[in-house]
Amino acid sequence: MPIGTIRREPSVTVTTELPTTVMGRVTALLAPFRDAESLTLTELARHTGFPRSSAHRMLLQLVQVGWIDREGTSYRLGAKFVELGGLARSYDGIHRAALPVMHGLWHSTGLVVQLAVLDGDSVLYLEKTGGRRADDVATRVGERRPVQSTFEGRALSAHRGGTPSLHEGHAPLRIRPTGVDEPARCIAAAFDSGCGETAALSVTGIEVCEPRDVGRLLRDAVAVVAMRSPR
Repeated sequence: MPIGTIRREPSVTVTTELPTTVMGRVTALLAPFRDAESLTLTELARHTGFPRSSAHRMLLQLVQVGWIDREGTSYRLGAKFVELGGLARSYDGIHRAALPVMHGLWHSTGLVVQLAVLDGDSVLYLEKTGGRRADDVATRVGERRPVQSTFEGRALSAHRGGTPSLHEGHAPLRIRPTGVDEPARCIAAAFDSGCGETAALSVTGIEVCEPRDVGRLLRDAVAVVAMRSPR
């Protein structure tokens, strides 16, 4: 190298302010995989600004849960992470179509509103809204349940079989903070959500608090979501 020539290293983006929350640190550690299929511990530490020991600890935990795979000294996104990304792409259209309708249905009924899709032999919950009452219904976004164990699943099965897809039934609803179970009713309606997918909207709440026309409101909401869903 000629005298006076300065050797320039490839530019590397380094986080100037390291995130302090767990999710923030995990997100920062995964971000470099947008531009590379696999990275070493040294490369990840350089890209993120994390100490090697901290990056290594997080990588070990991500490998254990399947979000990251390790091949020798290199790391790549794991099958579980890729699967979640695929699900997000597959169901993004129905989620965007349903979300504003769900909020409107919650405001007009005061009931917990859920969006679920049929995924193989399971019901996959994509969204739930209902304000403070949402936690009273023992489901969570991203959860899978057997089809016949849920009202949404029964409506989805009926719709797939060509029979009326409005399904309703009763289940206990845990009222917090008292911890008392109150009788509640769930009504679910299934519909074609486009691209060969089937989805369902449901409303759940204490029966005495339901508006009289809740069934009609649910059917109207389903019609709007079905119309707005990607085709």
